[in-house]
Amino acid sequence: MNPHYLFSDESEEYLLPVNRAAGEYCMRLRMEDIPAQVFLILRGARTARIPMAPAETKGRLRYYGATVSGIFAAQEYCFEILAERTWYLGRFSCAEEESAVTPFAVLPALAVPEWAKGQIFYQIFPDRFRNGCADNDVRTGEYEYPDFGPAQHVEDWNSAPAPRDVVRFYGGDLQGILEKLPYIKALGADCLYLNPVFVSPSNHKYDTQDYHHIDPHLSDPADPDGYFAAFAETLHENGLRLILDGVFNHCSIENAWVKDPATADFFYYDAQGRRETWWGIPTLPKLNYDGCPRLWDEVLAVAKKWVAAPYFADGWRLDVAPELAACPDTNHRFWKAFRDAVREAAPDALVFAETYEDAAAWLTDGEWDTIMNYEAFMDPVTFFFTGVDKHSDYAAPEKKGDAALFYKELREKSARLPFASLLAAMNALDNHDHSRFITRTSGLTGRLTDADAAEKEACADPALLRLAVCFQFTWPGAPCIYYGDETALPGFTDPDNRRPYPWGHENWEMIEFYRQAVLLRKRHACLRTGSVYPLYFADGVAAFARTLEEETVLTVINMGPETTLALDVAGLGLENGTAEREFGVRDGGYCIGSDAIPVEDACLCLVAKEKSAAVFVLRKA
Repeated sequence: MNPHYLFSDESEEYLLPVNRAAGEYCMRLRMEDIPAQVFLILRGARTARIPMAPAETKGRLRYYGATVSGIFAAQEYCFEILAERTWYLGRFSCAEEESAVTPFAVLPALAVPEWAKGQIFYQIFPDRFRNGCADNDVRTGEYEYPDFGPAQHVEDWNSAPAPRDVVRFYGGDLQGILEKLPYIKALGADCLYLNPVFVSPSNHKYDTQDYHHIDPHLSDPADPDGYFAAFAETLHENGLRLILDGVFNHCSIENAWVKDPATADFFYYDAQGRRETWWGIPTLPKLNYDGCPRLWDEVLAVAKKWVAAPYFADGWRLDVAPELAACPDTNHRFWKAFRDAVREAAPDALVFAETYEDAAAWLTDGEWDTIMNYEAFMDPVTFFFTGVDKHSDYAAPEKKGDAALFYKELREKSARLPFASLLAAMNALDNHDHSRFITRTSGLTGRLTDADAAEKEACADPALLRLAVCFQFTWPGAPCIYYGDETALPGFTDPDNRRPYPWGHENWEMIEFYRQAVLLRKRHACLRTGSVYPLYFADGVAAFARTLEEETVLTVINMGPETTLALDVAGLGLENGTAEREFGVRDGGYCIGSDAIPVEDACLCLVAKEKSAAVFVLRKA
């Protein structure tokens, strides 16, 4: 038996909810069409070894299935195949020992909204996107923020951020976003993710002063909340969803809870009776979820308020979610209560979290739907394409172009995410916390304060950004464009990554490239919700397919020198046909549509140029 043909995953092609009320599911796999005995192995609280019946045959592939009822809690499983030897199949790998494979899982408590799977986010840092109304701008000296000094209005929109940039305001606001809705829609975004918009003394607003009101400097000062309701309605009328940023781990020193003796128990205190802060930052007092039920009530009310009428936000992104409480059990109980409260108010809302850790425990019991995908996307992607870390703090040039290591990290980290969560995970190349990807393509480390920062920035390689975008828009997940990525806006890590959008100085060639990448994804359902099938990860080449029913799209990215590839596509059920190139990157530019390459006897032979990418649609003869 050729284990290359063994495949299954948790997409609805291979894990079918036959009858949710009865907890009935059908598990399927495909393998080489040879004589074999195949068993479904249930693991965990419920164990069983169930014979699987052969179903249809497609080319060299045969499909097997087994239906199990009574699954109402998390159930792990894998497959056992007895041919000339014994194989076990789990998530992303097969092995000769059952203990060596990561199991699949049925997770009845996980109900990721269908609209979120494979969607395209556009992230906006409101103060830096567009100033639509000068009347609501923060005025220089308007107020003073402890440790940061007086607020300052930045007069020159195109000037760079300063090292201590917390109370420097450029004037971007919700009206500016509305003015640029045609631009955002033309780019192809499905959902806006806004960095915090609630009342706050800083420009980043990750220090909430009042969770119940929109900051008037971003809205209409006469009626900030009413304007926000109209803003959200306009987004929805234009086919865009809206995700809000919830910062519930800590608040601002200016929050009324800090000053009210009646809410003193909302905070942690050290042995000397001093209020504890997050990461020792004096302006960010740490909220006490371990010992204050009233705090739970307050935050859960906020969670429900903004996804209900008249605002109807489509979900929450949860800032530093794993750090919420000192007690791990409190963390899990609170986030389950949070998601339950959100779903009670808005059954189709999305709840996803910022975490740099293994998120499996949070996703299996109905606490989060998905995550910001650092471990299984941003980290491996940035090292493979640029050889530096996501902050541009250190270089690892040996990782650049190492396709085998790239796939190993993708596979191992992705295997810890339920497939439904993986499809909705935010796959970003950068964001408000990390250096801009285009700056990382220089391969150089640095910060805004470096004397040679401008020289390093000039070494950026747009071709590498294009290659990474090809991967981003064809790999499983929900691609996120951080405002300005599409125009190759540079920047080192926070605060330089929050430069104002360069209106009037855009890179329209790069914007059009992004738009074509988005259109490619929207043309093919398999790129949004399909299975991922690895074909070749070696010698600087990353080749994989996405499949859904009869549709197959193949991506080939070459970070090494020109090479000739002979890809075995029998595992995709294709014996003879064509590979029609729809999209690609080559010679530093990009192309749309091109030649068709024959597939003969399940083999696709092609030449991968140096530093190139190509996306093909495979069609049977």
